Amino acid sequence: MSQAPVIHGFVAQGFEPVRDAFAQNLASGEELGATFSVVQDGETIIDLYGGVRDEDRSEPLGPDDLFNVWSTTKGMAAISIGIAVERGLLDYQAPVATYWPEYAVNGKEAITVETLLSHASGIQGADTQATTEELLDIPAFAARLASQAPLFPPGSANAYNAGVFGHWVDALLRRTDGRSLKDFFADEVATPLNADVWIGLPEDQHHRRAPIVAPWAAMLATAPPQTDPIIKSAMGSPRMSPLQANRPDWIAAGNGAAGGSANARGIARVYGALARGGELDGVRILSPEGVALASAQRREGKDKVLGVWVRWAAGFILSSKGLYGPNDTSFGHSGWGGSFGFADPVNKLGVSYAMNLMAPNLAGDPRGGRLVTETYRCLGLG
Repeated sequence: MSQAPVIHGFVAQGFEPVRDAFAQNLASGEELGATFSVVQDGETIIDLYGGVRDEDRSEPLGPDDLFNVWSTTKGMAAISIGIAVERGLLDYQAPVATYWPEYAVNGKEAITVETLLSHASGIQGADTQATTEELLDIPAFAARLASQAPLFPPGSANAYNAGVFGHWVDALLRRTDGRSLKDFFADEVATPLNADVWIGLPEDQHHRRAPIVAPWAAMLATAPPQTDPIIKSAMGSPRMSPLQANRPDWIAAGNGAAGGSANARGIARVYGALARGGELDGVRILSPEGVALASAQRREGKDKVLGVWVRWAAGFILSSKGLYGPNDTSFGHSGWGGSFGFADPVNKLGVSYAMNLMAPNLAGDPRGGRLVTETYRCLGLG
């Protein structure tokens, strides 16, 4: 008989079923190491971690270990833009070229910040083959993207900017605030909130990163390349591999699209602040009006890259069909393989799940979904 997994952390009284579901996920073999955290009206009511940090199962997951959270990072980038807008550095309705003159070429003169952040600019990635090393040179790759022509009329559709959303955010912040996204987020969000989330992890912290594991990565690497030019530019230049996330240069680069290092505790604190109108533990990162503006719906439609219907705010995904709990006012972002974070302003909840064993999906991972379902059930809302 296999040994029951050791679960660490705590749940508030009445949330024991969430702990049981977390344990069942680990016992089922669907997990290696995982974290789940919920902040309700400023108080942490669930903070769980357990399992192992490596594929060999030789080392238990530690309380402060971090994971690559892939596109869950995009939500952190979107928060940074929201702060810049509130300070008058940016305007969602203004043309991108107002702040980034080099962008105004090849039919992109009128593209607004809002259009860019809602994945509707017509540029999803490089239009010629690129390497991972080029992608990770954030300013240079942003300049390359800015020189391109859209692959469809801007604003006519949305096509997920899988690997380059953070390049847009970084470029806009550098030209208006002067700091990179990596530094802006650390200074204005993570450090004030004492949230263990990093867009670019310092080298002396790399030992905290639990390696990403994806048993299906080899199959993905040998799959035929995409021929659709929109999908190819988003996902194939460079061709994305789960194991890229374990590279030291990836961990350090500050890629705000897919390179964040975090655990659920850190992400839940950030969204816990947004769920309370931008404040947590006496620290305010945004006003309630700023949160509402950042999370307002900008567009919706079937995404040309993801192939599913998405409601987009200015960088956030808005909940639908129970993606982030029962309220369609909830907003956040999910990451390749299973991680996610979201804010539920109705119930003042910040919720996050992060792990090291990736599943081959982009959103709606059943492991985290079970935990969210049990959380709302325990709240009497499910």
